[in-house]
Formats: sequence, structure tokens, C-alpha cells
Amino acid sequence: MDNVSYKKYHVTFMENNDGTTILHTFFRVLLTVQTALLCSIRPMFQEQEQYAYEYVSIILSMIIAHTIFVDQLYVINFVTFCFIIYEFCSTNSVQDIYKAMTKLNNEAKIKTITFLRGLTYLITVFCILAVDFKDFPRYLAKTERYGYSLMDTGVGLFIIMSGLVHKDVSGDNWYSIILSNAKFLTVLISLGVVRFVSIKQLDYHEHVTEYGVHWNFFFTLAVCKLVSSIILYYSNKPLLLSSLTLILHEGLLYFGLQDWVFGENDRESLIDANREGIVSSLGYVSIYLYAVYIRSIFRNSLVSSYEILKKFALNVVILWSLTLFINIFRPTSRTLANAGFCLYIEAIIVTVSMVVYFFEVVYQDKERGLSFNVPYTLLAINQNGLLYFLVANLLTGLININIRTLLVNSFTTFIILNMYMMLTLGFIAYLKCKGIKI
Repeated sequence: MDNVSYKKYHVTFMENNDGTTILHTFFRVLLTVQTALLCSIRPMFQEQEQYAYEYVSIILSMIIAHTIFVDQLYVINFVTFCFIIYEFCSTNSVQDIYKAMTKLNNEAKIKTITFLRGLTYLITVFCILAVDFKDFPRYLAKTERYGYSLMDTGVGLFIIMSGLVHKDVSGDNWYSIILSNAKFLTVLISLGVVRFVSIKQLDYHEHVTEYGVHWNFFFTLAVCKLVSSIILYYSNKPLLLSSLTLILHEGLLYFGLQDWVFGENDRESLIDANREGIVSSLGYVSIYLYAVYIRSIFRNSLVSSYEILKKFALNVVILWSLTLFINIFRPTSRTLANAGFCLYIEAIIVTVSMVVYFFEVVYQDKERGLSFNVPYTLLAINQNGLLYFLVANLLTGLININIRTLLVNSFTTFIILNMYMMLTLGFIAYLKCKGIKI
């Protein structure tokens, strides 16, 4: 198979994916959350031993669960859950839990955001290479038009994580925040341009209907950051803003934008060429604004941890109900970032946030000698998240240029994925060890 034939084969192989079920996708995410949670609540080793333990527990289990034992998802989840329950019950009593729940929320020490942000980067970095191998099922890759998939979920969670660390432009530090945001936007736009140019120059395989001809995820992230920052400058009601933005977006889709995106129009003008990326941006802005709302819940230090969890639980019920209801009439679409997709992403992040925060609250108890420790691996990723993502993208491109990944056997796939994860995580751990933050 020559290069032209292989590129055509690769593009064809990635097309027409309808994803999988909502439950299956959620449990794909939950598995990695559970393995990382188990590392957080157990006593830690010395740094080098801890990195090795986390690699086996979190990364190796993730690779195996998405390649070799891809059909044993629910069994692996159940076994991991049993380990967590055993660990939890052996260290906590009902009185301990009650005491922890009645304490005031200390937003200055919230570790859940760090935990989830690092985990989102980790899952995303794994998927961007794994998707190029046959052992990684097609239903986990990005969907063509409608449906649920792990990689679709990763895209939404990536936007959520940006919103969770959003900095408000207000107070005495407004100048430094504007400067920081401008720097971040410049980096994102530059990365978007570099990615576009490099793909065209290297004749790298690409899926045009994902974002468009020139558009890519870096541009979407930049738009979310810019538009949301402007909106939040004039109002401090992120939940209302998120809801109104989503209603506006869904209305525009219903009255013509959806037909335009999925139509057979020629991609002659710049807007027509990038209609998927342009249209979906408003939906992603809604997700970003909702993440800012979640952050405001975490930052409320005037209420008890129980009140925080109660608010999360209410959001969980509302969001999952709306997600399932709306999907009946308006199927979920990552390409459009429609209401079904946005509510689904928000439902997942609130559910996972509630679970992780509960464990953090219970285990933050020095009197009993307990602590909730964000895994070293996730701490290292958080320190240089965007750089980690960039390095992973470069290495993914390098591997795909030199190896016809769709043609390799299962053993080679397993070796390459492990080497790739070790290299990227080793690099980011080295930066953390040296105290380097870029």
C-alpha cells in the first residue's frame, strides 16, 4: 500500500462513526476516574515508587481497558469499585463521614479541580494516538454527526477544564489577568495556525467534517476563552449566561444552521469551509460558562461541604434528566455542540465532581491521619498542561508519519502506546521535578 492509498484508507476508516451508548461512554470515563481515585485515597509511596504505582494503576489499566480487554469494561469498573469501597469502609465510620460533611467548605484547598483537570489531559493525550490503531474500537472515536463517544466526551471535558480555572477580570488584579488571558489566547491561536500549516505541509490525514478545512480545536478553545471572558466581564451570573447561550445556540441550529452544517454546500468561502468549527463554538461557550458556575460552587466557603454536595446532586438529577429527554427529540451531536451534547458533558462533569469532592472532604482529616492526595502524575500534568498536550500532538504526528498504525498487530500497538505514554509523562514529570513551568 503506497502513501496515497494508505492516507485514503485511513480517512475512510475514520468516517461514518455513530459512537456507542451514553451509559457505555460514561463508564469509559468513570474507569479512569476510579483508578486515579484509588491512588488518591491510599497512602503514598516515595516519589519514584509512587510514579510507578500510578502508571500501573491509572495508565496501564487505561491502555488495557481500551485495547486488549475492551469488552470487559463493566467487569473492570466493578472490580475497581470494590477496591475503593473496601478501602473506604476500612478507614471511615458513619460518624467520621458526618463530621466531615458538617465542616465549612475550604475553597482554598479544593483538590478536585486539579484532579479532574489532570485526568482530562491524560485521557485526551492517550486517545489522540490510540485512535489511530485498529485495537482502539471505532465507537470510541469522534462521531461523524450524532452519537456519544469517548473522544467526543474528551473534547467537551477539555472545554470544561478551561472554564474551571477561569480568572475573572475584576478587582485590583485586572491588568495582570487581562495580560495572562491575552498571552493564553496568543498561544492558542499560534498553535492553531501551526497545526493547520503543518498538516497541509506534511500532507497529514485529516477529517474535514470534524471542524472544517482550516479550523481546529485550538481555535475553538481560543473563541471560548475570549467570548466567555467578555461576557463574564459584564455579568457574574454564569449559570444564567450558560443557559441563555445554549437556548440561543439551539434555536439557531433548529432554524437553519444545522441544515447548513450538514448540507452538501461547497466549501469555497472561508466561512463555508469552516462551518462545523464556527457553528459549534457557541455551544462550547455555553459549556465554558457552565464550568465557571461549577467553579463558583467550589469557591463558596460560607456553606458546609454537605451543602456543596447537595447542590451538585441537584444538578446531577436535572442535567441527566434533560440530557435523556432532549436526546429523544434532538439527537446529541458533538459536531454541532447542540443542547444534547452540552447537557451531557455538563452532566458527566458534575457527577464526577460530586464523587471526587466527597472523597476529598472525607479524607482531608489530619486528626485521623488521612489525606486526599492528587496523584503525582496528575499534579505534573497540571503544572504544564498545555505543553503536555502540545508535546503529545507532536509525538502523535511523528509516530503516524513513520508508522502505518492501522496495519500493526495488537502486540506492537500495546508496546507503542506504552512507550508513547511513558515518554510524554516522563517529560512532564521531569519538568515538575526541576520546578519548570512554561
